[in-house]
Amino acid sequence: MKNKSQKKLEQTISRRFFFLSLLKGSIIGTIGWRLFDLQLVENRKYEKLSDENQFNYRIVAPERGRILDRKMRLLAGNMDGFSLVLNWNKHLNVHQIIRKMSEIITLNEKDINNFYNKIRHKKNDFSKNILITKNLSQKDVSKLAVRIIEFPQISFSMSKRRVYPQGIIAGHITGYTGPYSNKNIKNNSLNRIEVGKRGLEKFFDVQLRGEFGRKRDEVTSKGYIIDSQIYENTKSGSDIQVSLDMKLQAFAFERLERGNYNRVSANNKNIKKQISKLDNVNYSYNNYIYINKKNQVVYPQSGSIIVMNISNGEILCSVSSPSFDPNIFSSDLEIDEWNKVKNNPRSPLLNRSMTGVYPPGSTIKMAVALAALESGIIDYKSKFFCNGSKELGTSKFHCWAKDGHGNVNLMEAIEQSCDVFFYELGLKVGIDKIALMMKKLGLGQYYDIQTDDKAKGVVPNIKWKLKRDGINWSLGETLNASIGQGYILTTPLQLATMVSRIANAKFALTPSLIKVSENKIFNDLNINNDHLNFVKQAMEKVVVGSKGTARNYKIGSKNIEMAGKTGTVQVVRITESEREQGLIKNEDRPWKKRDHALFVGYAPILKPKYSICVVVEHGGSGSSVAAPIARDVFKHLFKL
Repeated sequence: MKNKSQKKLEQTISRRFFFLSLLKGSIIGTIGWRLFDLQLVENRKYEKLSDENQFNYRIVAPERGRILDRKMRLLAGNMDGFSLVLNWNKHLNVHQIIRKMSEIITLNEKDINNFYNKIRHKKNDFSKNILITKNLSQKDVSKLAVRIIEFPQISFSMSKRRVYPQGIIAGHITGYTGPYSNKNIKNNSLNRIEVGKRGLEKFFDVQLRGEFGRKRDEVTSKGYIIDSQIYENTKSGSDIQVSLDMKLQAFAFERLERGNYNRVSANNKNIKKQISKLDNVNYSYNNYIYINKKNQVVYPQSGSIIVMNISNGEILCSVSSPSFDPNIFSSDLEIDEWNKVKNNPRSPLLNRSMTGVYPPGSTIKMAVALAALESGIIDYKSKFFCNGSKELGTSKFHCWAKDGHGNVNLMEAIEQSCDVFFYELGLKVGIDKIALMMKKLGLGQYYDIQTDDKAKGVVPNIKWKLKRDGINWSLGETLNASIGQGYILTTPLQLATMVSRIANAKFALTPSLIKVSENKIFNDLNINNDHLNFVKQAMEKVVVGSKGTARNYKIGSKNIEMAGKTGTVQVVRITESEREQGLIKNEDRPWKKRDHALFVGYAPILKPKYSICVVVEHGGSGSSVAAPIARDVFKHLFKL
């Protein structure tokens, strides 16, 4: 018989065995469940991870659409090239790889430096490929291909490089492409995809770009590519046809640059020493150099030319000088090269035709005349006397003709560009009515045009001055505005539009960089047709009249002659003391202090087809500098 102590011990042992059994069962159950979970529940997860370790997916860019002129001439297209890519991972000695490859193929210093910069920026991110060069020659591809087994971490493929055959003559219009930035997209896999950065390339980027495809790369555990296959097909971008005529564009560009200078080859031995003393002189079209009457090398003329079809608003020519070659952006642009363009004192990146703003000078006088006629303040026979100046309080406002024009009517005032007449007219009409007419003719507004280069300019009035400066408009400011000086700022595109509306004499047409459909409808201009025809007759007198300011620059054809208006804009105000001492010739002043030269016009006179605006920055007289350029452009356009 067991005593009490033995029974108590057995009970204790029994309980301990029971709890140990429970614990053992619990552990076995937990392990079993985890094995079940690993095998069944998480099977898909690990299969996915396994698949991701074996395959990488890459974005494939489609072929970008072309940009063509109205005659199907190429402005922007694609050229075959080869890209060389490193499939980077942490096991690689990139310096050794580059050094070894450099013994086989040609890798320029710029590409190598850019490659190492990309490595430094990636730091410990080994998940993405790195571009070594996208300008690999066919010869180098062949050399590398026969030894590719030595470089399992390297891959190369055929690619397209954006090219701009027209170069600088269309740089501002086409714009250029560049890689995606963080502003464009967050996906780093697109870091080598080109997008439009400026001009038509940017405005039509979606249409030109097309639709992306994808490639699936089979890779090893160390990231080496074994095989590549198309996973999703690309869709090529659409072509864009613009309204420009590149033959006209090329002629106008060279004619603007030349101005009244003589053109010589840059290889001329007699001027090479002079060329070396001028920075950035070789940006001229076709590498020509220009010399003045003193046989001194000078910079090409800066400015713009716009030619428009007055029936539909199509822009046939949009020149801005100096310009830039968009081809420099097709490869990795070195900082020195970029700074050379960016810091050029004559601002080659500025699209002067679209965003350059200038006082219109006397080209605004048609708007002042129409404002007066429409308000009934004067008629065709109204006259004012010009003695060479207009006094207002203690100030004196001068006419360009020192001795004055005598008694002149409105037509004579436009023909001879009499400033005093328009001083008097401006005081009678008032700035608010002048501003309304300027806006009706297309000034002081943005246009829905196919570019990101836009400027509104300034069309001032009483309310505008009070809001901007907190003070009232003065009569002296009205006098300045009446001859296109003071606060007024316009773009060459706006001035060409103004002339197109006057010449059209019916529709408030708007400009366009792409071809316009025949059924496009414009708003009515809502200006008395008789008043418009009168102003057009006055513009004819400017060229064909015996006292016209552009009388020396007729086209000379009976059937085709131009009408127009000259303008000379003071950049720096001439003081009374300077007048008393005798005016310094425009060409003897520092370039930035010289007058701007302007001309606006249309042709032919009888049945107007085209309008033009010529601006020559710091060129001097509109009648002697801008008018002959307009004449020559029209002669080229009409094949005279």
